[in-house]
Amino acid sequence: MILMGTGTSHGVPMIGCNCAVCRSTDPRDTRFRCSAYITAPARIVIDTGPEFRLQALKYRIQALDAVLLTHSHADHLHGLDDLRIFSHTQSSDADPSNPRTMETEGKGIAIYANPTCLADVRYRFDYVFKDVQLGGGKPKLDLEDNSIFTPGNPLTINGLEILPVPLLHGRLEDSGYLLTETSPHDGRRRSIAYLTDLSCMPEESVALIRNNAGILEHLVIDAIRIKPHATHFHFNAALDIAEKLEPRHTWFVHLTHDLSHVQVEEFTAASLRNYPALFKIVREGGSVAPAYDGLLLES
Repeated sequence: MILMGTGTSHGVPMIGCNCAVCRSTDPRDTRFRCSAYITAPARIVIDTGPEFRLQALKYRIQALDAVLLTHSHADHLHGLDDLRIFSHTQSSDADPSNPRTMETEGKGIAIYANPTCLADVRYRFDYVFKDVQLGGGKPKLDLEDNSIFTPGNPLTINGLEILPVPLLHGRLEDSGYLLTETSPHDGRRRSIAYLTDLSCMPEESVALIRNNAGILEHLVIDAIRIKPHATHFHFNAALDIAEKLEPRHTWFVHLTHDLSHVQVEEFTAASLRNYPALFKIVREGGSVAPAYDGLLLES
């Protein structure tokens, strides 16, 4: 998995801001809005924010098997139209001289999200789902309800098992994702949990990950700043969840411009004495740290 964006809804640097972080020359302090790209065994993007086109070019995305959406806020959704380049399968009998024959086969690219998010997609991108005049093009999207998938019936794409993890982002129902592969060599299950934009993680969701992750190699988790926030985890709330899940590596995302990458590193290092499970993991070679754009996670 490549973390293509690790910043909050404003991005970093923030428009019109001249703070030290927004003027930083450390490349880790330049953050697109949150998104991730799973490269294997399936090609999957998590969230299509406003910079999705730039992210797809930067990380050389050539094709996609599916898209997972966490929720419908603009910083996670509003690049959706740029999926059109990935979502069409050219009809074998298409005639470029006759635009009507340029219609495409199949349902389009699968978009998985909870029912609230899917309803918002239909509303905000209504032109995608109705007849419109020719020209310009539009994505071809197959909207799929992720709530049907359970530990006994996971979404499976090219051998990658995917479980939605119910979260709350303020009052909004949000979806995290547990991504699991089973090794053909030793039969062990190894997972990445991607949990962005949450202010509450139900105990049932904690149990879902603990009971199904096998070895949790990476936890990518919303951690917006030091101070508490109404709709996001702050640093200590994220560490509380990490202490329960005991991943080998914990990565903070959705970071603001309040602190530089180095300052967040200093905070996490100083905090570990209050989290004995995480402290032990770090002493054994694991990590707790801020993520950054372009970070590659291997499981």
